Amino acid sequence: MTKPSEEVETMDDATPEESKPKGIKPAKLTAIIIAVVVVALAGIGGGYAYWTHHEGNAYHEAVAQAENADKALSKAVDEATATTYKADQLKEPKLLDKLDDAIRKAKALKGIPEDRPGEWLAWRLASARKANATDADEANAQAKALDAALKAVRDSKLAKELDTAKDQLRQGIDGAGQTLRDTDGKVADNATRDSLTKAIDEANSTLSKKGVTDPKTYTDAKAKLDAAVRQVTDSKAAKEQADAEAAAQAQAQAQAAAQSQRSYSQSYNRYGGSGSGYSSNRGYSAPQQSYTAPQQSYSGGSSGGSSLADLIGAASSGNTNEKSTGNYAPIEH
Repeated sequence: MTKPSEEVETMDDATPEESKPKGIKPAKLTAIIIAVVVVALAGIGGGYAYWTHHEGNAYHEAVAQAENADKALSKAVDEATATTYKADQLKEPKLLDKLDDAIRKAKALKGIPEDRPGEWLAWRLASARKANATDADEANAQAKALDAALKAVRDSKLAKELDTAKDQLRQGIDGAGQTLRDTDGKVADNATRDSLTKAIDEANSTLSKKGVTDPKTYTDAKAKLDAAVRQVTDSKAAKEQADAEAAAQAQAQAQAAAQSQRSYSQSYNRYGGSGSGYSSNRGYSAPQQSYTAPQQSYSGGSSGGSSLADLIGAASSGNTNEKSTGNYAPIEH
């Protein structure tokens, strides 16, 4: 009879190797764990690498967009500040305040952040991407607001220029019409008045146009109208000058004729005219002297004096019994 131990040994020895229970050796388990860890680390590293690569590309794209937006904003600021606008140049002066405010806000933007993250720091790349994207959005929005404010100011300035040019043309038409009325029959060349009439008609046609956007449309019509007015006024001045010269010439001729008449009259008086000391028949006339008979008192029957009848009788008989010492001319019968 065999011993129990012997029976067991006999049985172990007789059992096939394939039917024995299998187990994992420690060395093999360690290898498996190491492989799992490597695979896990590889997966994590690959995911991080992909994330880093993605954020890096996005960051560089955001930087480019921010740079372009900042350049556009800087250009808009330069354009807005290149021209100085005044309130009296605008139809709506308050728009100038809005433009100044837009310029101030545009200049206050900080721009692109200067710090640049490392290429393998994914979280910093993501943060920088967001900062640049925000900067680009702000710059684009402010540039848009600045352009709108600048356009509003320019449009208001244009509207004021259009109104001014249109008013000046209207005033020019009124003045030209008055010139036309005041120069009727007073110009050297009436064709100038015909040209002015045509210019007035054309100016009125321009004034009634719709949708005029260029002040030059009105200023050109005004310049043409002014030129026609100058032609009329020049023609009027030429006629006035011609009339003045004709009047002066007529006056000079009249003065010359009067001078000639005076010279002829003086010559006639000197050589046979009715001047003093000469008669018209060139005869000589003795100077005329007056005689006054002496007054004598007469008393009838007195022997001391002569009577008037005696004197007359004596004169008739040629007697000269006078007591007067003056000469006298003989009395003609």
